[in-house]
Amino acid sequence: MRSLAIIESCEGCGACCQVVTQPPFRRDFDGVGEEAWERLARDHRALHAGLLADQDERRRAGGPFHGTPCLWYDAVGACCRHYELRPRACWEFAMGGDDCRDARRRAGVE
Repeated sequence: MRSLAIIESCEGCGACCQVVTQPPFRRDFDGVGEEAWERLARDHRALHAGLLADQDERRRAGGPFHGTPCLWYDAVGACCRHYELRPRACWEFAMGGDDCRDARRRAGVE
């Protein structure tokens, strides 16, 4: 198998967004959640409610819970519709790292 090149920019890629289904917020339902999730609930109620509604609908339908594009992913621009509100996992995702190359491989992005 051919190894994918290490990229220098995320622009026009979006591979990591194509398989997560929803923004991967780290939530702790028994305590305080990720600050970005708490801020979303407090300052962007419609987006927060939309994520919860989608999660409930997927639960009722039996999924999918992964392997489909993120709800916030803009396929035309290959970017996040709510980039400034993205969760910690997205902020910390290492461009060009092993996970990046794996996401690109799975999404068919060279």
